[in-house]
This record gives sequence, C-alpha cells and structure tokens, in this order.
Amino acid sequence: MIGHRGIPATYGGVERHVEELATRLVPKGFEVLVFCRSGYTPPMKDYRGVRLVRLPTINEKHLEMIVHTLLCVLYLVFVRRVDLIHIHSTDPALLTPLAKLGGKVIVTSHGQAYRRQKWGRFAKAMSRWAERTFVRWADGAISVSQTLRDYYKRTYGRTVTYIPNGVTAVEVFASDEIEKFGLSPNGYVLYVGRLVPTKGAHMAIEAFHQTETDLKLAIAGGSSHTSNYVSRLKRHENDRVRLLGYQYGATLQQLYRHCRLFVLPSAIEGLPITLLEAMSFGCPILFSDIPENLEAARGVGVSFRSGDVADLKEKLRYCLDHPDELEEMGKRARERVLKDYHWDDIVQRHAEFYRSVLAQG
Repeated sequence: MIGHRGIPATYGGVERHVEELATRLVPKGFEVLVFCRSGYTPPMKDYRGVRLVRLPTINEKHLEMIVHTLLCVLYLVFVRRVDLIHIHSTDPALLTPLAKLGGKVIVTSHGQAYRRQKWGRFAKAMSRWAERTFVRWADGAISVSQTLRDYYKRTYGRTVTYIPNGVTAVEVFASDEIEKFGLSPNGYVLYVGRLVPTKGAHMAIEAFHQTETDLKLAIAGGSSHTSNYVSRLKRHENDRVRLLGYQYGATLQQLYRHCRLFVLPSAIEGLPITLLEAMSFGCPILFSDIPENLEAARGVGVSFRSGDVADLKEKLRYCLDHPDELEEMGKRARERVLKDYHWDDIVQRHAEFYRSVLAQG
C-alpha cells in the first residue's frame, strides 16, 4: 500500500483507512507491506502483523507525496516484487503506468484533490491528469463514495467499485483526556478534521461566535501545509473556542463520546471518516449538504447549505434548542453506520476485490 503518509495513523482520514484495512487483512492470510514517509511514522519495521517500509521524501507540499510515491514504486520494481500494489488516493496514481512494472495495480479514490483551494493552477492540472491516468491504467479501481463512483462512470465511462470507508464501534466512558483541555462531558461542540479551508473550520468558528451558548467549541485538527490558514484561526481562539491540535487514540474517542454536537462544515469530501466516526459514537451531527455527506448521514442529522454561514448559525441554534430530537437522531446515526460502514464487512469486500483482480489474465 502506497500513496499515503503511513501507519500507525496519527492524523489523516486516508491513513486511518489504510491502518484499519492493512491490519485486518493480515488475519485473512494476506502479507501486507505498507510504505511510510519517514517523517510521519516512528522507526518501526512491523505494526500489528503489517510490514512497514519507511522511505524518505522532500517535506514540501508540492513534492512530498509524489517523491515518496516514486521511491515506493522504484522499490517495488527493483527491490521487492509483489502480487498487487494498492495506491491510495488519485494524485499518487499519476505513477500507475510505472507501478504496473512491479505488479498489478489497484487505486482507491478518496476524493478529488484538484477541488481544494490550497492548490495552485499547475498542481490542480496535475491532479486532473492523475485522475485520468488512474481511470485509464489501473487494473482495479475503487471509490469510497457512490458519488465518486457515479462521477467516474459518467465522465470517463469507467466502472469503479464502490467500497466505503468504515468504522468500528468503541465503548468509551472515561473523560480524563478531554478534561485536560478544560472540556467537560456534554459541554462542547466538536469539529474534527484537517485545518484546510475546504474543511470549513473557519465557518464553524464564525457561526459559533454569533451563537449565545455556554458551550465551548473544540477544534481537533492541524495544518496540512496550511500554516497561514491555521494562524488566522488561532486569532479567534479564546476561552470559548479551543484549538486542540491533532488528536487520535483515546483522546479522540473521548472527544467524540462526550460532545453535545458534532459539526462538519466541509465543502469537499470523498466520504468523511470523521463523520462516520461521530455517527458511530451516537453523536448528534450537523453537516454541510454536499452529496458525500448526505450519502452517509441524510435523515440521521441536520444539514445546512454548504458555504452559508448564516444557515449554519441557524441550524446550530436549532440543534442546541432541540436536544431530545438530536439525541434520537444520534441513535439512528449509530445504527446506520454500524450496519452499512462496519470495517469487518469492508475488509471482506476488499479481500474479494483483490482476488478478482489477481485472477484476471
């Protein structure tokens, strides 16, 4: 598995996807190699039965991914041959033709990077080229949302297999980790995600500042080569708005478990793992009405018009004023996500897809 930062995942939805998938494939009889960027992961050779290969890269937003992916592909062509190379995300799939020299190639589309504001004209053009490359050259193609699957069929005529992101149910009772941030159970609204403009943390802060409430707003996330944007967010930090940085593990689980409301104002998604995770904890959810969010959460939460801060403020007020209704929605959200997005089923679907690609002539 290449194209991502590595595991164990400390931030990033793609990385959490890779960690869950890779570690669950091992008991099914697969030998799994996960390639990691040396600056992201600690010096480990094995993680829960998965072999880790750490390679360097250039820590610059335009070069980090493609340089690391190139080194991974060269390793797989000249050092260690494998049966199947799984590229995660479409941008590193620019190297699919070269990767095919090392084995059959599957690409999973986790979204469309060229829609993100942080990239310039040239980077967006390369991202579109990568999308066309993966659609044409990959031996097998996966999308994490039905919205993406339908887009590839409509635009390129390529049949892409839909296998979503997943979650695992976790029971959490402790609150000691969130108390370190000055938060108390049921006393805060939660945002989780990378701090990039398209994720909309600034909208959550703006709407929250205009809402009278004793609750706090907790922002769990950090920069993704977006330090200027993060600096702007920090100007709004005060006793009511807390920027917590990247959180994972027990701390992140407690943040989900004890929030009054989870808010996701994103303008662009593939299929957001953070939304699925919030649903798995039974969190009441407030989310932008983009197709990918609606696909997962329609009818089990409250949506607002994407990009509309005034509507977000209005819906935020509604959620805080109707706790009983939102609690019932949270229960239905948990039932849905555990039925339709459970990792055990998703890993089995991947295993079957791998075998079908390997069986091709």
